Amino acid sequence: MSELSKDLTLEMLSSELYTQIAEAIGTENFYKLAEVVGGTTVYIPKPESLVRPVRDARIKEEFNGYNHTLLARKYGVTERWVRQLCGDGHPEGQLSLEDVAGDVWGGKNG
Repeated sequence: MSELSKDLTLEMLSSELYTQIAEAIGTENFYKLAEVVGGTTVYIPKPESLVRPVRDARIKEEFNGYNHTLLARKYGVTERWVRQLCGDGHPEGQLSLEDVAGDVWGGKNG
């Protein structure tokens, strides 16, 4: 790190965006960031995008074959997304409530 960077203050930064970033991570870390990516165009993803793999892993861990709706609500995603991640659910040969209701009420299996 440059000796000069130790005296860098927020007021010395040339743009409001730089000031916001330096306020969030500190001027020393902002300088380190400039050392790594300075002079390039950098896309910084939204926080939701950064934690998406963690969210999806938790959905898979908590999935029990029947809780699509609960997980969708808990993690703010659609049931369709939960099904895409985890599949439709119950193991082959095991009946679901929909299967039983269909038999009882003359539905698709009746």
